[in-house]
Amino acid sequence: MIKEYKILGVKVHALPEHILKSTLNTFLHSDSQHQIATVNPEFIVACQKNQKFLQIINNASLATIDGAGIIKALQFLENDVYLDDRITGVRLTEILIDLALKNNYKVMFCLYSRGLTRPDDFFIKTKQKYPLLEFQVADENNALEKGNIFSPDIMLVGFGAPRQDLWINENLDRLPSVKIAAGVGGTFDFMAKTKKRAPKLLRSLGLEWLWRLILQPWRIKRIFKATIFFFFLVIKDNLKNKHAQNKN
Repeated sequence: MIKEYKILGVKVHALPEHILKSTLNTFLHSDSQHQIATVNPEFIVACQKNQKFLQIINNASLATIDGAGIIKALQFLENDVYLDDRITGVRLTEILIDLALKNNYKVMFCLYSRGLTRPDDFFIKTKQKYPLLEFQVADENNALEKGNIFSPDIMLVGFGAPRQDLWINENLDRLPSVKIAAGVGGTFDFMAKTKKRAPKLLRSLGLEWLWRLILQPWRIKRIFKATIFFFFLVIKDNLKNKHAQNKN
């Protein structure tokens, strides 16, 4: 079962992997196009000032939880959710690649041209890892042109948020072959090994933010927003709602 929640006005879905796989299969066999957002606490903070971003996430076919902070916030708000209900951008990508391999779907990976991972390097490494996968690699400058020639069923976009989600929203209908378009953040850097993932233990404890802080201390402002400031907003909103209920 897919459970839908709202945190600070932003929609998120909690769902186990077997339900996700079934849902993705349904999307791929439908006559419609589907945008998927992988929502983390930074998204929710950004949505407080970016109404367009908020609207895109709330209109997405699926808004998976990509961040332990959201699970912790939902638990604080007395919802019955667990860390296993997260579907990260990396895991979503792995599941979609597996579906593509089993069902002969075509995949397009869209990288940010100024990102850590070069499209040509990513192509070589992906070909080595998935020799039977039918795929193409593009960036924001040639994705539409390549997409209309290649006609992918699945498009994975790693431009970073909110850029990737805005781009999908603006361009998905110009790529009629695409059934699923998902923003997957820094997933391609992990796939190409240009960035190291947190150790499994830290991931299982929901402490990826600590790993990022150790490796990239200059990101402390972003990490502060995704941890301390995010929880401050959640607690403030919860107190406001309780006060309103008591007045009524």
